Amino acid sequence: MADIHDYTLKELSREHSTLIWEWRNAAHVRPFMNHDGLIPLEEHHKWLNSIAKDASRLVRICYYQAKPIGFVQFSQINLEHQTCEWGFYIGNQDCPRRSGTIMGILALELIFQERQMRKVCAEILDFNQKSLSYHRKLGFVEEGRLVRQRLRNHQPVDVVLMGLFREQWKKQRVRLKEEVANANEGNNHR
Repeated sequence: MADIHDYTLKELSREHSTLIWEWRNAAHVRPFMNHDGLIPLEEHHKWLNSIAKDASRLVRICYYQAKPIGFVQFSQINLEHQTCEWGFYIGNQDCPRRSGTIMGILALELIFQERQMRKVCAEILDFNQKSLSYHRKLGFVEEGRLVRQRLRNHQPVDVVLMGLFREQWKKQRVRLKEEVANANEGNNHR
C-alpha cells in the first residue's frame, strides 16, 4: 500500500527528458492529452525548453521512494488573479495503488499552500471518466463544458471544465489524507 511519506515532488531536470518523452507517448497517457499524436523527440525538447523559460508554469516529477512515477504541471499561473490550470499523469504503471491520489494531494498542497493560488482549473476530455472521477474525489466541481471542442478519431468530443478553490481544498485535503492513512492500517507486515 502507498504511504504518503514515501512520495515527493521534485523539480524537473534534464535527466528526466527521455523518461517524460516516453511517458507522453505511452499508450496509457497519450489518448487523454489535448494532442494525442506521437510526439517527435525534437518537438519534445522544444517543449521542455519552453517550460524552463516560462514563469507561468510550475512542473514537478512525482517520486515514489527513489523512483520517478508521475508528472504534474501547473500552467497559466496568474499571480494577479491567483489562478492556474493543471495537468498530470502517472507514467509508471507499476507504482502502488493510490499513487495518483497521493500525487494529487502533494501537488495541490504545493500550489495552494506554498504558492498561495486561489483556484486551480482543469480541462478533461468528456470520455475520460477515470480523470473526471479523480477530480471529483479531489474536490473539483464541474464549471462548464466546451462542446465538441476536440477531435478524437475524427469525432468531436466535449471538454469538461472543472475548478477547485483553496477553501474547498482545505476541507477535502483532511479527508483524503485520512483515507490514504487508513488504507495503510493493517498493512505494516508488508
